[in-house]
Formats: sequence, C-alpha cells, structure tokens
Amino acid sequence: MGKAVSQKNKKKIHLADFSGIILGVLAVIILSIANPKFISGTNLGNLGQQASINVLLSLGMLLVIVTGGIDLSVGTIAGFAGVLVAGYITQGMPVFWAIMLVLLIGAFLGAFSGVMVVYGGVAPFIATLCMQTIARGFTLLYTHSRSIFVSDETFLWIGNAAAFGIPIPIIIMVVLTIFLQFVMRKTTYGRSLYAYGGNPNASYLAGINTNLVVLKAYIYSAIFASFAGIVLASRMAVGSPLVGPGMEGNAIAAVVIGGASLAGGTGNAINTLIGALIIGSISNALNLFGMQSYLQKVVIGFITLGAVLIRSLPEKLKKN
Repeated sequence: MGKAVSQKNKKKIHLADFSGIILGVLAVIILSIANPKFISGTNLGNLGQQASINVLLSLGMLLVIVTGGIDLSVGTIAGFAGVLVAGYITQGMPVFWAIMLVLLIGAFLGAFSGVMVVYGGVAPFIATLCMQTIARGFTLLYTHSRSIFVSDETFLWIGNAAAFGIPIPIIIMVVLTIFLQFVMRKTTYGRSLYAYGGNPNASYLAGINTNLVVLKAYIYSAIFASFAGIVLASRMAVGSPLVGPGMEGNAIAAVVIGGASLAGGTGNAINTLIGALIIGSISNALNLFGMQSYLQKVVIGFITLGAVLIRSLPEKLKKN
C-alpha cells in the first residue's frame, strides 16, 4: 500500500515539473483555435524572432535560478548593451570588437552582482536590484536619453538576415539553447550548479568551490543578457534607452513555466526555451486579438502564478 502511494506521488511530482508547459500549451492551443492567423508561416516566423530575445535573457536567468537566486538586472543590462554596441559602431569601432567589448562589460557587471552575493553576503534580490538601477543609470548617462541609430550592414545582418530561410536570431536562439543544455547536463560546472542549488552545504562538503559556481552563474547571466541586447539593437537598427526595464519579468516567467523551481536545483535549457516560446506565443496571439500590452501581462502573470502554485506540489508531497 505504501509503495503504491509513493509511486502515485512520484507521478504527481513528475507532472508538476511540467505544469507550466502544460498550462502554456493549453493556452496556446485555445488561442490558435480562436484565431487561425496565429499558425500562419509568416506569423510563426515573426514569433520566433520576437521570442529569441526573451529566450537569451531566460537562459542566463536559468543559471542564477538553479542556484536558488534571482537576477533582476538582466533587462537593464540588455538595454545598456544595446546602446553601447550601437554607440561603439557609430563611432567607427569594427562590429566584432564592439560586440566583444560589450560582452566583456556585461561580464564585469555580472561579476559585480556575483561578488555582492557571494562575498558581500547581499541577498540576490537586493544585489541585482542595485545592479538594475546602476545599469539603467549608465544607459541614460551614455545616451543622454536619446536613441542611437545604426546603419552598419554587417551589424544589422545579425538581427535581420536569414540562413537557409531561417532568421539568424532563431538560429542563435537554438544553438545557444543546445549549448547550454549540454553544459548543464554534461560538464563539471553544470553538475556543480545543480548540486549547489539542491543543497549548498552538502556541495561545499563534497569539495565543490561553491563561491565560484555562484559567481559564474551571475557572470554568464549578464553575458546572455548583453547578447540579447546586442541582437535586439541589431534587429531594431537602434540602441534605445527605453529598452530594458521590465524584460526581466518575462525571463523569470519563462524559467518558471519551463519547470524550474525558484528554490533552486532544478530546470534545464530546453524547457526554458519552451517556456519563453509559450510566453511569446501567448503575447503574439493576444496581439492578433487586439489586446493591449498591459492586459497581456496580466494573462501571462496568471499563467506564471498557476505554474508556481502547481510547481510547489512536490514540496508538499515530500512533506507528507
């Protein structure tokens, strides 16, 4: 009898891991039936390009959430990266070196957040909230609150060209998702990341350099955010000081809908990709219905809340 109950609980736990994806897919199916334009080839292509930015942000966010932390700075770091790369290129810097420099600056910002968390003992929420404000201030200071337009064809190719009929942003999104999935599942760092998120004390006693694991998570998160900002600036042909604030919300939602626990220790890149695509699909479908953007956020918020509530089921089952 006890084994039967245990087996039943395991099935519930497994189902709860995919609760967000299930809820999201159901929502997308309903919206697709209600508006057939959603599944047109042109619309799906646009959806993939739009979602690619949130996917990049979400992949970086995933690393931090697996450690049990959170990164509220990814949106403003992406915005800062976008205006920086636009500014450097318009000033004559070669595209490759402009991108490399911006990624390096992003890594430095992530390292700053990581140092505050690891060595300063600052809560991740507070540390990254401070970095969010700092990056936003840098953006406004650098641009004087004005957009920086880019006309360099090499740079614009990143966000607007296609290879074999597939938009470059979608290719970047898929390649980086597969790469991160491999890193998290097959490398020493990935295993250390899960170990720390599952039990920080046990991982420390096992000889894992836990400080370095967490520090790297924040650095990589900022690099992903910077790359997202670069791709977005290329796609829009402008580095805008208006871009960035609020983007972290969709990134967190994508990770949660993808099945990661905010307590840490779980989550993977492919499910995060699916979570981000679900959010993009819902927003896109609601756009086709003419729903205003702030109402779309309400819908996505409720779906995320549902995912979190169902995701908490495993912890309750374990206690029982």
